[in-house]
This record gives sequence, structure tokens and C-alpha cells, in this order.
Amino acid sequence: MPFSKELQFLVSASLSPNKPFSGAMQPDPNSLLKLAQRHQVRVMLYDYLGQNPIEGGEEILDPLKRYSVEGAVYNMVSLKQSIGIVYDFEKEGLQVFLMKGALWAWMLYEKPSLREFGDIDYFFQKKDITQGLAVLARHGYHADDYRQFLLADAHVAALYFKEDYQLPLVPGPDALIQSLEVQWNTTYPRFAFSFGYDELMARPMAFDVPGGGQQIMVPSKEHQLLMMVIHHAGVEQWDKLKYMADFVRMLRKFGPEMDWDYIGNKARQKGFYRLLLESLGLAEELTGEKFLKYGKSGMVMKYPTASFKEAVYRHWEHGRMKPKTKSWQIFYFNMRYRDHWRVKAKILASHLAYLLEWRLLIPKAKYYRKNR
Repeated sequence: MPFSKELQFLVSASLSPNKPFSGAMQPDPNSLLKLAQRHQVRVMLYDYLGQNPIEGGEEILDPLKRYSVEGAVYNMVSLKQSIGIVYDFEKEGLQVFLMKGALWAWMLYEKPSLREFGDIDYFFQKKDITQGLAVLARHGYHADDYRQFLLADAHVAALYFKEDYQLPLVPGPDALIQSLEVQWNTTYPRFAFSFGYDELMARPMAFDVPGGGQQIMVPSKEHQLLMMVIHHAGVEQWDKLKYMADFVRMLRKFGPEMDWDYIGNKARQKGFYRLLLESLGLAEELTGEKFLKYGKSGMVMKYPTASFKEAVYRHWEHGRMKPKTKSWQIFYFNMRYRDHWRVKAKILASHLAYLLEWRLLIPKAKYYRKNR
């Protein structure tokens, strides 16, 4: 599937920023800006345009520069507050680590400001969540009305923590970070990707906090990559170029030193080894760099498969309709691309069990009926 000239330019800007743009056709500036906004790579585009100017590009440079400066300040402030909250958790003796974008911006990118922040995510040992929420409340973050309703009843709360994996928090009027989430699993347990705190932190590594001379403990590089494949591929289905930019930088920076036998064994154990191979193959096709060698699979199939990459490229180009219930979109994708019938049967059985969990579904329905 050939890329439009705009997507071709963005792929170069986000995945191969040190190489000059080789496309024969000049992208349309306004279409390029809209596409960059959807893929959350506006700062990477601004950086790339400095070395690869395009015809008419000056009309989008001002909004891109303004966004890039604001993003750099927000990233710095967000990291500082995020780390401060981690230290408060540690003072309380809580088991928790900073995860995903807030960490990866500083851990993987040439300049942290290149990665647009989404949520700030903390991953908790499940038993520490209640105490952790009290710490976050002191910083001005509280569960929204829907979650407060579910958590008010101890039995319903226990079921929520069993069936869900995250708790989005609402910032107070003085909060600097505008989107913050608490997690205790890598995604919904019914998708059979589950990693808990103990498993992820069985091989911890120290992350040097920029400019502070201090360290925080986070999961190993191998577990970071596994979490990335679960979220970016298994849940988000490589929805944005931002996700592939994370993955490619992880592979470039740490790929040669990672324990790929461990990664492969864990992915097979959880039933998403094919997703790992599809993702490595996609990164290899987009960059021309030999990433599939890390799979060590003795592969019969060629990765990425045509159906996998065409689906990704199609929604990169055209977007896709936002479903009413995203979990069914994830269900369909995982039933198609997970490793074997055993894990697919487990996913199906878990979804059927969830649909029969009336002790949780009835309170959810009551809330939505009351707040329609």
C-alpha cells in the first residue's frame, strides 16, 4: 500500500530524522499538519522541517514552533512533578513505578521534548492502590464520579480491581498534570496479557532522573519492551506513528543488549509472540533496519504479514471510526492475531465470564442509567 506524500514525510520525520527526505513529491503543508496532529508527532515534524524544508512550509512553522515550545516546558514540568510524586510514594513505603510515555520520553528520545505526552501513568502493587490514591489526593488528583461510585461499595470495588486494569484520575484546579492514571495490570485481564507488579519488577533497573542526580527504580529494558508491545500493538494496534517512534527508538538504543530469549519466552508464555514478530517486521519495513533478527523464531511466515501491515497503514493514512466500546475492537484484533487457539479460547472464555459478572455490571448499568 503506497503512502501519501504527507504520510511518507511524517514516517521519515518520526522514524528516521537523521536522514534527508527522499520522496519525489512535496507534501501539502496543511494536510501534513493535520496528519501530524492526529499521529501526535508535531514536535518531530517541526524538528525535521528545520533540515528538510518544504514548499509553503513556512505557513505551518509558527503553530508548530509554538506547540513545540509549550510541549518542551510541559514535558519538563510533568517529569519533575511525576518524580516528586514517586518520592512521596516511596516515603509511604508503597510499591509503584512510573511507566510508559512520561518515562520513555526521557529514556529513549534524543530530546525528550520530541515525544508528545499523553497520560502520566503509575503502576501499583494492587494492595497499595488505596493508600496510593490518598497520596495522589494530596496532590489534587481524585477518581472521577463514575469510579467513585464503583469504589464506594467494597464488594463492587474488589470486582472492579479484578476485571479492570486502570483508574483515570481527575485533576484539581491547581494540578499541573492534566491527565493521570493508576494501573495495576498491563491491560484488561480478559485479554490474557496480564503482568502484575511483582513480575514486571522481578528484574528492575535504575533510571537516572535528568538534572537531579537521583534515581528511581523501573522495570528492566526487556519488560519495558514487552509492555510497549502489549500497549502499542495489542491494545492500540499501532494506532499512531508516535507509538512506532517509541518502538524504533527502544530497538535502536537497547536492542543489541537485550535478553531476547527472555523476551521471546515471555511473549510465547502470554500468547503474543506473533504480535512481537509482526511489530518487529513492521519496524524493519519502515526503517530498513534489521530488527526481525531479534525474533530468533526460525520463521516460516514473512513478517509483517500483508493483512497486518495493510490494516496499520490504512488507518495511519485515513484514520478509523472511533468505536462505541473500544474493548470489542481490541477483542476482534486479538482473536485474529494472537498465537494459538488456547490463548484465543482463554480470551473468549474470559469475556463470557465478564458478561456474566452481574455483581459488577448491574452497578455500572445503574450509574449510566442515572447519569444518562
